[in-house]
Amino acid sequence: ALIDGNKVYLGGDSAASEKETGLIVQRTDPKVFKVGQYGIGFTDSFRMGQVLQYSWKPPVYTPTKNNSNLDKFMRTKFIDSIKQAFKEGGYGAIGQNSEEDTGGIFIVGVEGRIFTIDEDFHVGENVFNYMAEGSGAFFALGSLHTTKKQKNPKMRIKMALEAAAEFSMSVAPPFTYIQV
Repeated sequence: ALIDGNKVYLGGDSAASEKETGLIVQRTDPKVFKVGQYGIGFTDSFRMGQVLQYSWKPPVYTPTKNNSNLDKFMRTKFIDSIKQAFKEGGYGAIGQNSEEDTGGIFIVGVEGRIFTIDEDFHVGENVFNYMAEGSGAFFALGSLHTTKKQKNPKMRIKMALEAAAEFSMSVAPPFTYIQV
């Protein structure tokens, strides 16, 4: 994901990998998609992605003059809605007999900002205007860093995905792109 102006561009590959067996297959369902005003890019579990894409009813964020309330919104109402969707969708360990709630890792683009949601539901935001997650993240981050002068955001995302596919066998085209 990367920020260009007040838009967030996200891209994702089509590979699914299984750690136990090493099996890697291409999937037809995308790992990046829009839900309401949000762009979502996920890693970890395709079940998590399905819950986010089809079952989650996202809360509507109403922008303020400088989006000063977006941080609080993301860390409260947004996360509460995610946890509820995961619980109803049977994903993760939400309110069960575990010591803490657990979910999965995904990126959210909204209002020209990128947030990363981690397994423990903490919400992070980087100081730079791009982020990557998943098995090819380090390669994609390196590419996004070295292409800072590239003016075309979709080209930067494409180059990052191609770099990740070149060096990580669990990243593969075709690639999906969205912007929010």
